[in-house]
Amino acid sequence: MDRSWIHEPNRLSEKFLKGLYNFILFAKASARDGRFACPCQKCVNMQRFSPGVVSSHILENGFSPGYTDWIFHRDPTSQTSDSSYSHQNDDGLREVDAQEQHGVQQFLEDMAVGYDEIENSRSRVENDSSTIDDGTQPTEAYEYAKRFHDLLEESDEELFSGCRKHSKLSFILELYNKKCMYGWSDKSFEDLLTTMRETLPEGEKLPESSYEVRKLIDALGLDYQTIDACPNDCMLFWKEHIDEPRCLHCNAYRYKEETESSSTSKRNKIRKGVKVLRWFPLIPRLQRLFMCKKTASLMRWHFDERRDDGYLRHPADARAWKDFDSRYADFAKEPRNVRLGLATDGFNPFRSLSSTHSSWPVVVTAYNLPPWLCMKQSSLFLCLLIPGPKSPGAKIDIYLEPFIEELIHLWEKGVDTYDAHAKTTFKLHASLLWTINDFPAYSMLSGWRTKKGYGCPCCGFNTWSKWLTHGNKYCFLGHRRFLSYDHSWRRNKKCFDGTEELRGPPVRMTGSCIRDLWDSNGSTRDLNGTNINITEGCNKKSIFFRLPYWEYNRVRHNLDVMHIEKNVCDNILDTLLSVRGKTKDNLKARFDMQEMGIRRTLHPFKLPTGKYEAAPALFEMSSTEKKQMLRVLKHVKVPDGYSSNISRCVDVKHKKISGLKSHDCHVLLHDLLPVAVRGCLKDRVARALIDLSAYFRELSSKVLKVSRLEEMEVEIGEILARMEMIFPPSFFTIMVHLVVHLVEEAKWNGPVQYRWMYPIERYLMTLKAHVGNKAYPEASIAQWYIANEAITFCSRYFEGVRTRFNKPARNSDDMDLLRTEDSPVNTTSGHPIGKVENIILDPTSWVQAHRYVLYNSKEVLPYIEEHKDEIKRKLSSRNRRNNASRLIEIEKVHHSTFVDWFKGRVARLEEMHDPRFTAELKGLARGPNYGVRQFKGYITKGVRYHANCREEERKTQNSGVVVATKTSSLEVGVH
Repeated sequence: MDRSWIHEPNRLSEKFLKGLYNFILFAKASARDGRFACPCQKCVNMQRFSPGVVSSHILENGFSPGYTDWIFHRDPTSQTSDSSYSHQNDDGLREVDAQEQHGVQQFLEDMAVGYDEIENSRSRVENDSSTIDDGTQPTEAYEYAKRFHDLLEESDEELFSGCRKHSKLSFILELYNKKCMYGWSDKSFEDLLTTMRETLPEGEKLPESSYEVRKLIDALGLDYQTIDACPNDCMLFWKEHIDEPRCLHCNAYRYKEETESSSTSKRNKIRKGVKVLRWFPLIPRLQRLFMCKKTASLMRWHFDERRDDGYLRHPADARAWKDFDSRYADFAKEPRNVRLGLATDGFNPFRSLSSTHSSWPVVVTAYNLPPWLCMKQSSLFLCLLIPGPKSPGAKIDIYLEPFIEELIHLWEKGVDTYDAHAKTTFKLHASLLWTINDFPAYSMLSGWRTKKGYGCPCCGFNTWSKWLTHGNKYCFLGHRRFLSYDHSWRRNKKCFDGTEELRGPPVRMTGSCIRDLWDSNGSTRDLNGTNINITEGCNKKSIFFRLPYWEYNRVRHNLDVMHIEKNVCDNILDTLLSVRGKTKDNLKARFDMQEMGIRRTLHPFKLPTGKYEAAPALFEMSSTEKKQMLRVLKHVKVPDGYSSNISRCVDVKHKKISGLKSHDCHVLLHDLLPVAVRGCLKDRVARALIDLSAYFRELSSKVLKVSRLEEMEVEIGEILARMEMIFPPSFFTIMVHLVVHLVEEAKWNGPVQYRWMYPIERYLMTLKAHVGNKAYPEASIAQWYIANEAITFCSRYFEGVRTRFNKPARNSDDMDLLRTEDSPVNTTSGHPIGKVENIILDPTSWVQAHRYVLYNSKEVLPYIEEHKDEIKRKLSSRNRRNNASRLIEIEKVHHSTFVDWFKGRVARLEEMHDPRFTAELKGLARGPNYGVRQFKGYITKGVRYHANCREEERKTQNSGVVVATKTSSLEVGVH
């Protein structure tokens, strides 16, 4: 079958549509329950849909260019000796083609083959495998292989006598998959098992309890290790210190008060650590990504399928990735080597029951994966779970030691890994690109003192800061340094801090510079030329500098756009609304301005009563203006699913906004604030805030252009300098200052969607939801994670079962219609929602519906041109207007007369027995029925649309569909 159409650039061409039609017919042979794998560039055969949805995806996203064998769709040409197995390996395991394997059995065989190949590779490299130290002991791979061989033998065990659809193992796994997807409790799951045992025929082999099910699931997954830690976070009791009873630094006892088990003698005492670190080794988890046929090819996406056209869509497009490849060419030669990102944040596992407990998960993601997968929860690995009840602070490095040793091993030696896609064994290496964290965690991981005068880690010791005596905090000004050297604002003393600014922008401190200063305990000079020691800016040398490549990474720790947006939005709203206790413009701020000798008109003055007052600032609004702005936010309607109900946070009566979440601030800052401030603030203030909103909106784009980012670097310097002339110095906290560095990090590391905390915060929320035992919150999370990780990985192989990988979206538009060259009308995927009503179309609506169908049917296109030619001939003799006016008139006449003309034309064709006459043309000429069904909503292309009557009592608006008219005249409008 011809496959050249796959690479056709025009997806609406006859060649592409014909090839797509033939592919859909061919692929229906592999359909199960009417669905088959979708090979579009977004799904890459990871999800199954109906033919209509698959065709819609391919038309929208394109066909995956590397998928030419069609092995997921039973293409006979792909069943060659190179891609199939019919022999037995050394361990007696029969290897077969992927098409012969289904569901759980294929998963078990993939894992067994992978671990066998790893063990065989080690044996081939060196006879004495006990001398090899590559992170996974030789016996460990053998034990995993043996475990999966045993499970494979048990996988054919019947659920009950005569059951053909499910084996005992497949039934339990699919049932547990539903438990994880829908959040069933262990108790409800046990009750369900009891009911099933009573319902199924005698001799059923269901487990007795959820504990037995958990043991089976754990056998499919990977283990974790517990390591005792010093109660004061001084050291870990592992490796050579594993048997130490006390901390070697503070002499604290590692165990809790010893208790005796009721079932043992006094000699067997239970000893539990006061603090227990849970370590989930990363190496075996990365190996499984390659041993799995479903994910092995995806780990090469950044090399095989990524478009390299100068735009930034993925971290692989950015300069940091490319510079790393240039410096470490040997590492870059193997596209399967993994690039990692690390994220961490503290959370309270007890929700509102305790405000002090803080657990710290450390999460890792692999950037080799495609953009639509690498930040999903199914692609995040929990590597460490640092226990509470207190935050580890700067001592977090103690808990990171096992993970750092893994990274060093992966970089220097690598590990043998089996690639199920290439069916070869290779040496896997990995590197850590950067960390993702909020600003407090930034300080913990990097060691930079973010709460001091040198609080900006990007400016380093060149940070411009000033201590505000009355405000009792630092402010961060000096944004004129980011302007061009000939900018007039650089010499403007009056509108800024009373000085000229002749210095250039600060240079980011490199990792090598920080390492050298620490190694020599050296000193450097700050912005004012003062000699300072490294310890004034850093409180430690980060453990990440143990990684050989870390010092050469340009941006090692990312600034979190999510939290920066939240803080900037709160600053703006609290200041504009003069919220007591939160506004940045108060008497203390005015006294600080007086002390600095700037903006004399705003200095406070003393009243006869002894109190102080100050003149209103440029940005201050009257009570009426505040209410006007808040009413806009209170009554604004956004599309369904766009944001939460922000109106619940708006209090018009008391003129304040409270309870905003991070995403609420994201929506406000990007879209709603520019609308709300128009007409309420002076133009000068409104323009600065609107430009700041546009900056954040463009920075958060999924696709970035380097040349545009360079322009934005200039623009944000001007925006912040303009804001310095409007707002008081106390407004410019460290979070406001950090805005100026976000563009530089986007240039180096790529779009912010891969580096902000939104996916991490959602993941932490998931972990928090699975704290079952309040006495041991971290243990509960660890047990749930192991089971969930196993079932998530296994569910990739489930067929005909709803999993987290194929469950339909809320606005799913599943439809079995397919647009092909034989379709008389352009069809669109989607389905109606709401109550059905039967109505009769009025004449105008009937004509509009008829005309829409005709204009969008390719069978009618020749007659459209014929009708226009007739009109041109009739108007040519009497129309003396210019060409533009003539085209407009032709379009108007055609639009108003075509329906009747087409009816007559088809009738004449039928009378003359013209071969061009078809039943389809006759049906099109006759038009639609007057009686139609009417719905209150429609879902198409993942978007939900509502009728006006459905939205009257809603906070969202999904009506108002706009369709651009397609005419040949200059008069182009919308409907």
